[in-house]
Amino acid sequence: MKVAFVHDWLVTYRGGEKVLEAMLELFPDAPVFTLFYDKDQMPPSIAERTVYYPKWLNRFKRLRKLWLPLYPSIIESLPLEDYDLIISTSSCVAKGAIPGPRSKHLCYIHSPMRYIWDQRSYYLKPLARFPFVSGIIHTLSTRLRMWDTLSSHRVDQFISNSQFVKERVHKYYGRGSEVIPPPVDVERFQAKGMAAPIKSPYFLAAGAFVSYKRFDLAIEACEAAGLTLVVAGSGPDEARLRKLAGPNTKFMIKPDQQTWQSLMSQAEALIFPGIEDFGIVGIEAISAGTPLIAFRDGGALDFVQPGVTGQFFEQLSKESLQQTLEAFDPKQFDSKAMQDFASGFTKQKFQERIMSQITQLTGASS
Repeated sequence: MKVAFVHDWLVTYRGGEKVLEAMLELFPDAPVFTLFYDKDQMPPSIAERTVYYPKWLNRFKRLRKLWLPLYPSIIESLPLEDYDLIISTSSCVAKGAIPGPRSKHLCYIHSPMRYIWDQRSYYLKPLARFPFVSGIIHTLSTRLRMWDTLSSHRVDQFISNSQFVKERVHKYYGRGSEVIPPPVDVERFQAKGMAAPIKSPYFLAAGAFVSYKRFDLAIEACEAAGLTLVVAGSGPDEARLRKLAGPNTKFMIKPDQQTWQSLMSQAEALIFPGIEDFGIVGIEAISAGTPLIAFRDGGALDFVQPGVTGQFFEQLSKESLQQTLEAFDPKQFDSKAMQDFASGFTKQKFQERIMSQITQLTGASS
């Protein structure tokens, strides 16, 4: 069976790329088609693959957001007609690739395009001062939504990464989907045969510094409560977050793997304040024996079990999070129970579930 992968872009190594990486192991000879490619940012498992991308477009990868209106026509131009199986991993336009007449198309969807559907207000907020520009973007977004819905019918089988995404796939595309959570390297965060990690008096917010993750809420709540917060990661929202920070907030920018593991295992809790599609960082924390304090919405509903793996706060406000933080008792959580729960999210289990879906779709295995 001749297989090809389609991924939106390969310019950073984050959760979506980890999912692709795990899928690639199932088909060692399959090439990857993408819009933008930065080989230096990829691990060997991806960098050593055959990767096809438009060379002329790749010169503009730093400005890729500006090219969004052109992505549908570019993704449709990919030469995929000779492949038996197309596997797309999509949060933008990869699912709109055109398969051959006898090809099967399986899409692992991280999210329908956030910036044209339910989270468009977050992305348009910086442009509120420019009504003319906002008007143009609204017009383009309408056209993109039409294309996004129509192109969803090129997919034979959708796999959503959470129940939250499954519901949005049905709402926006009218399509059903199976739910398979993404793979997490849980073993990396679990100290086999060792005592539970010693906790330090700080809370943690970790991941990409982007507005929808709502790290601003974590900072404001911890500062108001006088609690120490470590904000770990990197991203375009760093300057704004630093302006909000006070004496109780510390930043760890691009921590290495060992530091990341230590931060996870020693925190009293990971604050998970945004509405996430899934949230691999949440499973990493649970694997390390660290509970979550999460807003009751989004992907967190799939893995936050009150009293077992964390607890919820009910309103997306500083006051609601602050109240939950001040009443939080880390001693009520059992690290062994959390690690047992996290064992359901291993790469092996992910690959077995994916192969089961592929076999059902194609009647063949790798």
